[in-house]
Amino acid sequence: MRILIISNQHAEDGAIGNPVLQRMIASLRKDNRVSEVNFAHFGRGSIAVSLRHIAAEARQHDLIHVHFGGLYALLVWTALLWAKSPKLITFHGTDIHAKAIKTASSVAEKIKIRLNQWASFICIMLYDRHGYVASELQGYLPQRLRKWRQARAFVQPLGVDYSLFTPRSQKEARERLHIDDGKWALFSDVSQTKVKRRDIAERIVGLMPTGWKLLVMSGVRPTDVPDYICASDLLLLTSDEEGSPNIIRECLALNRRVYSVDVGDARQQLQGLRNSEIISREPEEAARQITASLEKDYNDNTRDTLRERIDLELISRHLVDFYQEVRAGQQ
Repeated sequence: MRILIISNQHAEDGAIGNPVLQRMIASLRKDNRVSEVNFAHFGRGSIAVSLRHIAAEARQHDLIHVHFGGLYALLVWTALLWAKSPKLITFHGTDIHAKAIKTASSVAEKIKIRLNQWASFICIMLYDRHGYVASELQGYLPQRLRKWRQARAFVQPLGVDYSLFTPRSQKEARERLHIDDGKWALFSDVSQTKVKRRDIAERIVGLMPTGWKLLVMSGVRPTDVPDYICASDLLLLTSDEEGSPNIIRECLALNRRVYSVDVGDARQQLQGLRNSEIISREPEEAARQITASLEKDYNDNTRDTLRERIDLELISRHLVDFYQEVRAGQQ
């Protein structure tokens, strides 16, 4: 099977940015049922050049999978009209819920966010199958649209590269990052956006027992993320909006405690765990919850107990199973 992945978001090898698609493609290539996986980056060159390239590539593949919705995905669909292969799209969060509109700094930005959301809704009607990185995202669809296209929907969970996210000692990780000893709460703010609510995280840490500090991870290479996780004692997530935060899975793959507000699919990811939990958005109550939880000895061993649902290689196998079902249903 020849697969074409298309997106307007992609980080080059070793570059700062979102590496989700890179890792997904690499994992798919390991499956012996897949003969070829190629990537088409919308946005390299002019729109016309991008669309011509995508149209040419699409005719050479057995299945086409677009990632992230919005106006760009609508344009891409027009380039796929002459491709006979199944056309899938997966939404990752903001492209569907559009909550970023609350913190938009201008009217023009708010209009852009809303247009991208509406374009995503139209894509649901046009693409053969539409997926979500978290089932909770379906709740943001207009009710009639959701019911009409429910049979064509799927959930595509994201995963963690276990070969990259391997455990290392806290001492080693701190030496590599040149941070001192102490109690560190990790806060991931890669894109430095207001919706991550660093202000809440700082207040929570300030209310915890003496010695706790916030370790902010921002603008780092994807390969450095495991060091940040291993150097910390816990993850603190206080965002106003999320889809399916991969940082939670990455921390669980490295046996780190996770304390998150109820956002995206965080509650689902932490369900049944003893050493991680959903916390209040009120800093005083959140600090109390975390402090009480830390009194329990760590025994979740989430790297092993949750491997079936967070290991990218295992998830990719299920995705190829799904690809084969889609192709069989269209033949």
